[in-house]
Amino acid sequence: TIRPSPRPSPRCAGRGSFVIIFLSLTGCATGLSAARRAELEADAQPALAALQAANFDDARKLSAESLKREPENSRAAGVSALAIYRQAIHNFATDALTIASSFVASALLRGDVINKDFLTFMLDRADKKLGEVDAALAVAEKDPGFSLELCLACWEVDWNRSGEIDERDRRLLEIERDANNQPLAEDDSKRRPTFRFDVADVAWLRAMVHFQRAVLAVGGAYDPNITFASRNKEKLLLKLHDPAKLLAARDFALTGLTHAARCRQLVLAEVDDDREWLPHPRQKSHAMPLEVDDALFETWAGVLGDVEKLLRGQEGLSVAQLVQLGNHQWENPPGGYLDFGALLTEPRDLTFAQGELRQLRRSDPGAVSEFLGRVLGPAYKGQMPPSPLIDRLQRMRKEIDRGEDTIERKLRYLLWLN
Repeated sequence: TIRPSPRPSPRCAGRGSFVIIFLSLTGCATGLSAARRAELEADAQPALAALQAANFDDARKLSAESLKREPENSRAAGVSALAIYRQAIHNFATDALTIASSFVASALLRGDVINKDFLTFMLDRADKKLGEVDAALAVAEKDPGFSLELCLACWEVDWNRSGEIDERDRRLLEIERDANNQPLAEDDSKRRPTFRFDVADVAWLRAMVHFQRAVLAVGGAYDPNITFASRNKEKLLLKLHDPAKLLAARDFALTGLTHAARCRQLVLAEVDDDREWLPHPRQKSHAMPLEVDDALFETWAGVLGDVEKLLRGQEGLSVAQLVQLGNHQWENPPGGYLDFGALLTEPRDLTFAQGELRQLRRSDPGAVSEFLGRVLGPAYKGQMPPSPLIDRLQRMRKEIDRGEDTIERKLRYLLWLN
């Protein structure tokens, strides 16, 4: 993160390398003078204080008022994004409880297990809120000097909806173990760190928001109630009722990958080292128990590229490699490739007989290939360029088998970075 000068910036001028050095030392690097930045941050301070105190409704209202006075106030936009995001999570959890209740009632009445109209409302409302979050984050990301200090574990919130703030709520966002996977003492301040979020973290959150919107879109593309495709009730049907949502899911995911790649670049370009949310290999001031190295960042870039090619249908996942990821190896694995690009751009109803899966045998790879082709259609291809993504997973698996790493650490990396 490039910090602005504490003094008002002169007019940016100069040539060659002098311009680059000069910009990095003055407010022109962020587009704001120190005095102007202090003014905007002071205006956003009531909203930030409300967010720090877990008064999310007040934080949302106060940040909206601040943004009305100055639409480009990055700190107010950051507060607004987090407050709206928490509201989106709260609404989604409430709707999920309603879905669960209707699930029981519908099953008793022998009707649709899930109310499709309410599910559509639930998913669309969540997507709309996430769209508002991303719009606020876009404002914050325009400011290279953006910063926001926040202790997430200090929030007093009834996360589990028990009616009171209990021990589980207080521990939810705490950091319980150190980098060596050893438990932190109950009174260790490292359990409740204050992070200094910067513009790279904004890009990280924008990526996560887009990935979540992609998941919501996929959830809304199919009828949630599996029906029978034949009179004898032998064939099951997963009905596609909104194919446009699968195209939207693809676009959301691709945009998320763009933000994730930008996040990686911004993290690597940081020159400070101050309570980092996501550190690069040379930053040591970070509370999260994730020791990062250059190899991890190279793997990160590789995974992003692999997933993009999968979504664009430029590469496919080898079925033979996929089935060998499990503990039971196939002597003669089936061939072919899963084309995720076609799965989203050429979707169709999914139909299969209830007994088919039970009848498939490892000794008959041809039958497995025939089944995949019949169910997936254009999303199953005989030949296409193989994705190296499975090779990366296999390498991770071998490292775990040799005791060089743990599955928990690998999962933390994958979830944290992507």
